[in-house]
Amino acid sequence: MEKIKELEEKISTIVEKVKALKRDRDALQKKADEVGSVIVAKDQEIATLKGELNNKNVDIERMAGERNSVAEQIEAILSELDKIEI
Repeated sequence: MEKIKELEEKISTIVEKVKALKRDRDALQKKADEVGSVIVAKDQEIATLKGELNNKNVDIERMAGERNSVAEQIEAILSELDKIEI
């Protein structure tokens, strides 16, 4: 009878340990899911920022071209003014 009682206690201890491990596993899974959601959101944010950066780079290139065009026009005007002053 004593052996049965010992086995029951061991089984009870094992059952409690299994329950604790399952709770720990569930908590870790929940954290993993939350981290996964954060990663997905950050990936979307990165994609958005990359698109905005690309748009800004296009704007910079366009403005640099406009600046060069204006500089050429100013040089042409200055050249014409030099000719007039002669």
